[in-house]
Amino acid sequence: MKQIKSMITIISFLAVAGCMSAQMVSSPKSGSAYAPVNEGARGGVVKYLNDGADFVRNQRRDDAYKQMHDACNGRYKIDAEGSSAEGGGVINSGATSFWTQSNYWYIRFSCA
Repeated sequence: MKQIKSMITIISFLAVAGCMSAQMVSSPKSGSAYAPVNEGARGGVVKYLNDGADFVRNQRRDDAYKQMHDACNGRYKIDAEGSSAEGGGVINSGATSFWTQSNYWYIRFSCA
């Protein structure tokens, strides 16, 4: 029974983590009326959770593409990308605990 409860907890955690979409870390345009004239030359960064099933990761990446497209009003280019481990959580399973780590994919981009 405890093993089933642990599996339900793990599946629930992964389901919630799988629903997350891409997140704009820094936008190339602040939208401020006081921004400098060269603000458009500054790049942006978007990240998404790079864990889970392939189709879920592909949806997150597509959401990242959409956010970059929207931030640049169309055309953009990817300057660099790579992974980074962030946070995580402990899942208790009876007398045993498991550490799960969250792996994010970062994309640095600039408007074209």
